[in-house]
Amino acid sequence: MFERRIKILLGILAGFTLMLIMRAGWLQIVQGSDYDRKAADAGRRPSYLETFRGRILDFKGRVVAEDAPCIDAAVDYRAIDPDAKESQEWLAIQARKRLVDRGILKGDRNDRARLIDGEIERVKADLQFMWTAMARVSNQKLDDIEQVKESIKRRVRMRQRYISYKKYEAAKARHDNEKREPSPAWYKWLVDDTQTTGPQVDSFNVLVAEQTETHAILHAIDNDTYVALDKLRERCPGLELKKGIRRNYPFQDVACHVIGQLSPVMREDLEKDPNLDKDESKKYFYNDYIGRSGIERLGERMLRGSRGTQIRQVGSDAVRESTPAKPGDDLTITLDMDLQMRIQEAFMRYEETGDKTNPGHDLRVQQMKIHEMHGAAVVIDVATGQVRAMVSYPTYDLNQFDSIYAQLLRDAKNQPLLNRATQSTLEPGSTVKPLVGLSAITAGLARPDDTVECTGYLVIDGRVRREGRCWVASKFGKILGEAGVAHHPIPSSAAHPTGFLTFADALERSCNVFFETMADRLKIDGLNHWMHEFGLGRITGIGIAEREGRVPGDVPVQYARSTTWFSGIGQAQVLATPLQMANVAATIARRGVWVRPHLLATESPDVERRDLHLHPQALDEAVEGMINVVTGPAGTGKIRVPAGLQVAGKTGTAQAARFTIRKLDDKGQPYKTEDNKWARDYFEPSTPEAPNPDMPWYRGSGNSGTDLGHAWFIGFAPAHNPTLAFAVLVEYGGAGGKDAGPVASAILEACVEHGYLSTSAAK
Repeated sequence: MFERRIKILLGILAGFTLMLIMRAGWLQIVQGSDYDRKAADAGRRPSYLETFRGRILDFKGRVVAEDAPCIDAAVDYRAIDPDAKESQEWLAIQARKRLVDRGILKGDRNDRARLIDGEIERVKADLQFMWTAMARVSNQKLDDIEQVKESIKRRVRMRQRYISYKKYEAAKARHDNEKREPSPAWYKWLVDDTQTTGPQVDSFNVLVAEQTETHAILHAIDNDTYVALDKLRERCPGLELKKGIRRNYPFQDVACHVIGQLSPVMREDLEKDPNLDKDESKKYFYNDYIGRSGIERLGERMLRGSRGTQIRQVGSDAVRESTPAKPGDDLTITLDMDLQMRIQEAFMRYEETGDKTNPGHDLRVQQMKIHEMHGAAVVIDVATGQVRAMVSYPTYDLNQFDSIYAQLLRDAKNQPLLNRATQSTLEPGSTVKPLVGLSAITAGLARPDDTVECTGYLVIDGRVRREGRCWVASKFGKILGEAGVAHHPIPSSAAHPTGFLTFADALERSCNVFFETMADRLKIDGLNHWMHEFGLGRITGIGIAEREGRVPGDVPVQYARSTTWFSGIGQAQVLATPLQMANVAATIARRGVWVRPHLLATESPDVERRDLHLHPQALDEAVEGMINVVTGPAGTGKIRVPAGLQVAGKTGTAQAARFTIRKLDDKGQPYKTEDNKWARDYFEPSTPEAPNPDMPWYRGSGNSGTDLGHAWFIGFAPAHNPTLAFAVLVEYGGAGGKDAGPVASAILEACVEHGYLSTSAAK
């Protein structure tokens, strides 16, 4: 019996032993390589190799933006975060080195320890001096330097958390003997410093390469800053002036609003990062740069490259593995930078002349004056919708953006940061009249050959209205006498013989009454619908920051009809951007096909397009009328046109409000008055008798010289076979034809010179 029990016990022990041997064999033979890999991974010390951002090229291949070498003022991470426990040894080493260099590290162990402790405090004091000095030589506030330091700390903590998570994941997998997917919200813990859940960094004793490397505090320093900081290197431990990369913009301020800027990533960028749990080589970290606006933002995924990596074993500086960085792809845009520059110069050196051919016009401007004007201009390729030029003035140098940003932001008078081409929403005035006439005829509310009698006053339902006077009656009634206003007597050499105007006649003479009548037939809902169809009241979808503007909407019943009249001539509830109005001109030039304008040459030629099915005969009338605006005897837009080129255009003069800005208190903040209104500074417009050298663009116009108006001009060329459409806005310019005309002429001349318009083909 006893022997039998012994045999059973031995059998059980043998079974357990066999199981242990099999398990050991499984671990050693089958899973050995896997655990060897995990063990090796635990001792790996990865670091990143930074990449180059792709270039931005213009339509003709010129470099618009590129990464270029520079010098950065960088500081060792242990000096950036001297209170971290991993920095204590570094501080002690720096202190000991200083004492040795001075030959005073003497005495017994206790004496040396006291000397080192005292020197560590002096090192910390010198580090604080270093931050103050860096702020001073770079003309920044100390708070700005502190923000950079904090972003670097967050970047390193994020890197630590990421490596910690990978170690945690491997440890958990070994514990459970199975692979499990991370929680879907693990990255929230990764980027959020306030989270307390998730694996703890300290529990894995993670040391990443970034904790022993230098990090750029000042990017792309100039020579004076370099010299100043170079003198401080002996006193400031951890300071290094090393090679870096900066974004360079060879055209400086040209197309600055379109090209856009880079800026450091923010927490929101990290949370929205599409590569956060996918491609580590493209993942964003704190202190990385991201396209923040313009093309830099629109093309971010294409322009951003992939980091390279270097793998070292803990305790060794030898590189075990290396993956090279991959630069970002080049991106071609539709702008022609030479054309853009030429049009920008038309705003920079605006030519102002008196118009002696217009009766009643203020003839006090006897000599041409050259000064700057604010405004925008857009040129669109009719066939493709590609934007060849998008000018907004004033501008700023993209290469200096970081250093002058605060100054640009404070400049409330000039607002240089505003992209007026896509974000200035102003009343477009008479430039909407072709749209209104085309809409009414296409909707069946008028025939292409219908006429409307203009006696200078709006007549609705057989009754003369107080509102809606024609501009001729408003401007010249007192000069000509009320009875002589009928039949559009301006200009006197080409007075209309009957006063019954066709669509083409009304465009040539810019008759308010005709288009107020068409708007009344459309009603406010119809006008709203057709303006939407032409792209007003909504963003174009061009891909950079833009505003949608406004079209007639819900208004009280008692005001609906008059609002419709004034909206039909581009006033009241209509607001538009120069880009929208350029696309209106392009839509007419395409015979009623709306195409989404775009800035990337890589976009498909089959971009969003929609046929509005406009009445063909109405289109013929519109083109004829717009040609006569420029060349007809009664045209309101007689501009300088290159010989042999026929242009279709439409002028617009929109009444403008008095220019004001909010007053600021001693802290630079706006404040309210006792009646709870914002305190404001008011300015007088510049006139020939009283020029304002600080605000020459804020001009008075009209007979009194104090009227305020924004000047518009839209058009396309050649008139009968259009290749380009354009829009011009001159803020506080005055009258559309006379005051937006010089810029429109510059556009046409530049397009001929650069081969976009042919004078021989135009008839």
